[in-house]
Amino acid sequence: MTTLDTADDALGELLARLRWTATSTDESRLARGDRVARGGDTVTLHQVLAGSVRVDREGRTVEVSAGDLLLLSRGGAHTVTARDDSSLFTVELRLDDGASAIAAALPEMLVTCCFLVREPLIAQLLELLREERGAGRPGASSMITALANVVAAAAIRAWIESGCADSSSWLVTLRDPHIARAVEAMHAEPGRHWSVEGLARLARSSRSTFSERFRATVGEPPLRYLARIRMDRAKELLGRERWSVGQTATVLGYCSEVAFSRAFRRHAGDSPSAWRQRAVEAAGAGARGGGASDAVGSATAGGTSAGPDTSTNTALIAHRAAAPALSDS
Repeated sequence: MTTLDTADDALGELLARLRWTATSTDESRLARGDRVARGGDTVTLHQVLAGSVRVDREGRTVEVSAGDLLLLSRGGAHTVTARDDSSLFTVELRLDDGASAIAAALPEMLVTCCFLVREPLIAQLLELLREERGAGRPGASSMITALANVVAAAAIRAWIESGCADSSSWLVTLRDPHIARAVEAMHAEPGRHWSVEGLARLARSSRSTFSERFRATVGEPPLRYLARIRMDRAKELLGRERWSVGQTATVLGYCSEVAFSRAFRRHAGDSPSAWRQRAVEAAGAGARGGGASDAVGSATAGGTSAGPDTSTNTALIAHRAAAPALSDS
């Protein structure tokens, strides 16, 4: 038996926080020169099955060919133009609450070239995903969501391992073991009373050196990043786990509900109680939707709508601490 040790696996910790729910799937055939508009608020995963296509999004263009995988990590409208006769398999994903700080660091268009050759076992999962789409079996939407999460995580890992990580992204910290220790520690214990000095000690750097390196790689100061982690976790606990506002405030290190509510409102534009109520109502509406979470919905426009998956998979290390005064340093 092999024991999985994730203590020093910063990438594993971050990928575990990225969770998506599949909302629709689609398989399309395009003749050379065909152009289709796609997109919306969902994350889009394109697998090129045959041929090659050009994808344009807000002035940026990428070309992908058979065997490549493209993840549009922030959604949005985009166009797909066939460079020759092509076929495309597409999965639309909704990012679950609690991962925006991580997802925001990914490039808008993440391309993993020769993905099916480099990841033959994951290629088999893609085949299974396509089969689930058309089978109409009970539990298909949950299967599609689970498979899509594995495929997306594998694509991100392959992208990082290939050396494609943009130096402006904080994912580059995974190549810096000192900064990675601090990032992983904040994700593992967001409620701890962290200070820049304490994080610098973890990174084995001086305070000034750590602050400069962190800002240069992550794109913002360490404690501001910590605040975003806390708010992401708060949304996860309030919405997915249905914790009370008081429980959430305590586990995230705030000394009072008032202090937590003030910080949450600054981040989300609404009170935590109002946000929680909307999340609970939305989950209830999904559960009453005629079993949508257990079966793939009806096909529309050549695609298949996948119902919401209400399963949870949260690992939380609770650490009560007084609420720190977060600065920009």
